[in-house]
Amino acid sequence: MAGLLSLIPRYLPRFGMAPRWVSFRRPLVCVLFVANVLVTLYFSAEVEAQGGAYATGVLVLMLSAAVAVALALWKEARQAEAPRQQRTLSGFFWIITGVFLFTLVDNVVVRPDGILIGSIFILAIVLTSALSRYRRATELRVEKVTFLDAASRLLWPELCGKRVHLVPLKFSSEADRARKRDEIRTYYRVEGSFAFVHVHLADNRSEFVAPLRLEIRRVERDFVLDIHGAVAVANSLAYLSEQIKPISLFLGLTRRNPMTQAFDYLLWGEGEVGMLVYSILVRYWEWTPGPDVRPLIFLMSD
Repeated sequence: MAGLLSLIPRYLPRFGMAPRWVSFRRPLVCVLFVANVLVTLYFSAEVEAQGGAYATGVLVLMLSAAVAVALALWKEARQAEAPRQQRTLSGFFWIITGVFLFTLVDNVVVRPDGILIGSIFILAIVLTSALSRYRRATELRVEKVTFLDAASRLLWPELCGKRVHLVPLKFSSEADRARKRDEIRTYYRVEGSFAFVHVHLADNRSEFVAPLRLEIRRVERDFVLDIHGAVAVANSLAYLSEQIKPISLFLGLTRRNPMTQAFDYLLWGEGEVGMLVYSILVRYWEWTPGPDVRPLIFLMSD
C-alpha cells in the first residue's frame, strides 16, 4: 500500500492514465484500503495463507530490479573500451536474474494465489487507465506556452483580442498559405489578417500534458505561427485559440475513416483535427461558463 501511494500519483496522472483525484492522498488511501480489505477477506485474515501472495510480490520486485541492473551492465559492457571484468560482471548478473526467474516460476506453480491477485490488480489498473485516457483526451493538455525568441514575444500582443482569423495548416509552405487564403476569401466574407498555424509534434507523445514553444513571424499583413513540442495537434490548437481569442477559426475536415482517425488521435495525437478542436473547445467552455465572446468556427472540407 505504501508503494502504491508513492507510485500511482507519480506516474499514472503524468500519462493521463488516472483521474485528477488520484493526485490527492486521502481518496487514494480509501481506494487502496478497500483493496486491502478485499484481499484480507479473500484469505480469511490468515497470515500464513497470504505468504504465497507476499512471496510472489517480493520475487517480482527483485526480478525486475535484477533485470534492470543486468541490462544496464550489458549496455556498458557492449562498448569497445569496456574492460573484461565489466563484461564478466554483466554475465554474473544475468545468472542472478535467471535464479530469481526460476524461483518466481516455482513459487507461482506451488502457490498461484499471488499471481492471481497480481493479475487482477494489473488488469484493473490497465482498464482504469485506458478509460481515464479516453475520458481525458479532450482536455486542453497544455501546461504553458513560452516564446522561441524575442521577436515572437513582441508580436504576440498584435494577435490577441479579436484581431486575427486563426487558420491551422497541415503544411506551412507559402503556397499552402496562399491557397488556403484564396479558398477562404472565395467562400467567406472575411476582413482582417490571418494567423496561419502549423503544429510540430514532439517525438515522445506519451506525456499527457506538455509545455509549448511558440514561434511567430509576420508575412505582409498575415502572421505565421509554429507550435513546437506538442503532444496532440487538436488540443494545442484549442489551447492557442483560447489564448489568442481570434475573430474566427477555420478548421479543415478530411474524408478519412472516423474510426482510423480516432485511433490516430488516441495513440499519436493526430486524426480528425477539425472536429476534435471543436469538441475540445465546447467541453472547455462548459467547464468555464462566462460572458466571454467565443470565436466563429467554420468547418471546411479539404
